[in-house]
Amino acid sequence: MTEVPDGVVLPSPSPAGARWRESYDRLSGRDPAALESDELEQLAESAFWLGRPREEMSARQRAYMRHRDAGRSGDAARTAWLLFQNHFDLDEMAAASGWLKRAQQHAADVPGSAEEGYVCLGVAVWTAYKGAPDEALAQAGRAADLGRKHVDRDLTALADACQGRILVEEGRIPDGISLLDEAMVAAVGDELSAYVTGWVYCLLLYTCQEVGDIRRAAEWTDMAVRWCTARGQQSWYPGLCRLHRCEVASLRGDWSTAEHEALLATEELAPFGDYFVADGWYLAGEIRRRKGDLAGAETAFRRAHELGHDSQPGLALLRLARGGTDGAVSSLRVALAGRPGTPMRRGRLLAAHVDVALRAGEVGAAHHSAEELAEIAARTQVRLLVAMAARARGAALLADGEVEAALPLLREACADFRKLSCPYDAADVRLLLGLAARRAGDEDTARMEFEAAAAAFDQLQAVPDAQRVAALLVPADAYPKGLTGREVEVLRLVARGQANREIAGALFISEHTVARHLSNIFRKLGVTSRSGATAFAFEHDLA
Repeated sequence: MTEVPDGVVLPSPSPAGARWRESYDRLSGRDPAALESDELEQLAESAFWLGRPREEMSARQRAYMRHRDAGRSGDAARTAWLLFQNHFDLDEMAAASGWLKRAQQHAADVPGSAEEGYVCLGVAVWTAYKGAPDEALAQAGRAADLGRKHVDRDLTALADACQGRILVEEGRIPDGISLLDEAMVAAVGDELSAYVTGWVYCLLLYTCQEVGDIRRAAEWTDMAVRWCTARGQQSWYPGLCRLHRCEVASLRGDWSTAEHEALLATEELAPFGDYFVADGWYLAGEIRRRKGDLAGAETAFRRAHELGHDSQPGLALLRLARGGTDGAVSSLRVALAGRPGTPMRRGRLLAAHVDVALRAGEVGAAHHSAEELAEIAARTQVRLLVAMAARARGAALLADGEVEAALPLLREACADFRKLSCPYDAADVRLLLGLAARRAGDEDTARMEFEAAAAAFDQLQAVPDAQRVAALLVPADAYPKGLTGREVEVLRLVARGQANREIAGALFISEHTVARHLSNIFRKLGVTSRSGATAFAFEHDLA
C-alpha cells in the first residue's frame, strides 16, 4: 500500500456510510432469488457506495429482470440505462452498447416519460463517444426537456452537464461551462441525489482541467473534496476527486503532494477500471519527469500505457530529456496525426512538438505547430492555451533569431502563467526571456531573468531545469581556456553526442551560429575534432 503523505486526509466512515454498510450486510446475506426488485436496487446502490462495482451490477441485473418480467417498462428502462452507464464507466463498451439497446426498447413503451429522458441521456453519452456531437446534443437536449417537464432534478442536472461537456469538446467553451455551472449549483444546493451529485462534480472538474480553467477547478475541487469526505464513502468519487486535486496541485507546483495523491488515487480507483488508474500513473509520470526522476517517470508512463492511457506528450518529452530527439519527434508526429481530441489535449501535444522540433533543428515544423496552437487559443479563448500559444510562438521566433518579435510574446506568456498560478511554466518562460535578453545584448536583464527562473526551479525541485539555468549563470571568467558561457553550453551538448542541428534547437540559435561557436571552441582548446572537445569537457567537469 502507498504511504499516506502528511497533510492528506482519507475519508472516515460517516453516518450515511454506516447505513449503506448495514443495508449491504442485511441484503447480501440473503438469497438473491428471495429479494424484491426494490431490495435488489437498494443492494446495488449499497454495493456502489461500498466500492463493489461488480456486485452492484449483478444486483442491478436481477432487478432489471424483475422489472422486465413484471411488464414495468419504465423501471426496466431506467435500470437498463444505469447498467449501460456502469459498463460505459468501466470501459466495457460491448456490454454498454447492449444495455443501451435494451433501455431504448423499453423506453419506446413509455414515450414522453422521465425514463425516456434517462435513456436519451445514455444515447447522448454513447453518440458523443462515437464522434457524433450534433446527435449527442439533440439527445441531451431532449433529456433536459423531459427532466424539466417532470420536475426531475437529477435528470435535468445530468442533461445540462452532458450538454455542457459536449459543447466544450466542440470548442464552444463559454456555453458549455455555463451549463455545467448551472448543474453544479443544483449539486452544491443539495438538490440532487448523492449519485448524481458526485457525477456532476466529476464532469465539471474534469472539464475545467481540460480547458485549463485552473482557478475554477481549484474552487470546485475544494467543494468536491469536502463532499466526498462526508458522502463519497468507498465509491469511485473520492478517488476521482483526488485525481482532480492532484492535477491542480501539479499545475500550481505542489509536486510532492500531487505525486502522493496520484498514487493514492490509483489504489482507490483500482476496483473501478484500468483507465482511471492509468490517469493517476500518467500524472505521477509528468511530475517525476519534471523533477528529473527519469527512470521513475518511465515506469509511470509505461504503467499508464499498459492500462490504456495515451502517454503522449509525456513519453516524448522524457525521450527528449534523455537525448532521444528523433524518437521524440516521431512519437509526437504520430500522436498529432491521430484524432484531434479536446482543445487542451491537442494544445499540449502541439506545445510539446514545438519544443522537440526546435531541439531537432526543425524550426519550420515548430512554427507550424505554434501557429496551429495559436489558432486553437484564439478560437477557444482558454487562458492557459493563450499562454501556451504565446510561449510556443515566442520560442519559435527566438530560434529564428527574431528577438524583437519574440520578446513581447514571451512577456505575455510569463504574465499569464503567473496570473494562473503556474510557477513551473512561468519559470520556463523566464528562462527563454533571459536567453532573448542575452541575444539582444542586455546582460543585466538576462541575469535577472535567469536568477528568477533558478529560484523557482529550486523551490519546485525541478532538478534538470535548475541545472540548466545554473550553467547560464556561471561567470564567463570561471571557465577554462577563455571559454564563454555560450561556448560551454555548446560544448556540453557536443559532449552529450548531439549534432549541430540538435544543439541549435536546444539553444535557440542557428546551425551557422553553432558552427561558429564550435570553430572558436576547437581553436581555444587546441583540438581538431568533436571527440577531442568531448574529452576536454569530461576532464574539466564541463560535460
